[in-house]
Amino acid sequence: MKKLTILLATALLVLAGCSSKPDSEWPEWFDVQAEPDTYFYGFGEGVSQDSNLAARQARLNAQAQLAEAFSIYVESEARQAGQVDLGDPATSGTFISAIQARVQETVTSIEADKAERIRLPDGSTRVFVRMRMPRNQGARTGREILDEFEERMRETRKN
Repeated sequence: MKKLTILLATALLVLAGCSSKPDSEWPEWFDVQAEPDTYFYGFGEGVSQDSNLAARQARLNAQAQLAEAFSIYVESEARQAGQVDLGDPATSGTFISAIQARVQETVTSIEADKAERIRLPDGSTRVFVRMRMPRNQGARTGREILDEFEERMRETRKN
């Protein structure tokens, strides 16, 4: 009877171990835009044997995502204001170069507001980063980009 009890107890422990909830693959805050009306977000992930390289990858990925969200916002604002005819190739090229330069400059100055490092079983490090930029800062910078664009277009028309 003791052997049967030990066997059943062992089986229950094994089954209980199999049914336990595995750790999440990423932090609960990752890829969640908690306040989309207040902030632009960028999320990044990096994995490397070198933890500094993993952190750099994650930061660059977050910056790229943040830059994309911000660029879309500026382009949308310009279209809604009727300031930009993106159907005209000359206008479109000038506008896109103005956006890209300022967006990169702006996003590069944004610091990560959340980061988490996880050591993986193989010894590498996985880093998650969240960056966010206040929408009011984005609106000011977007207005500056549109003003700069108008100035460039005036210069182009003079020549």
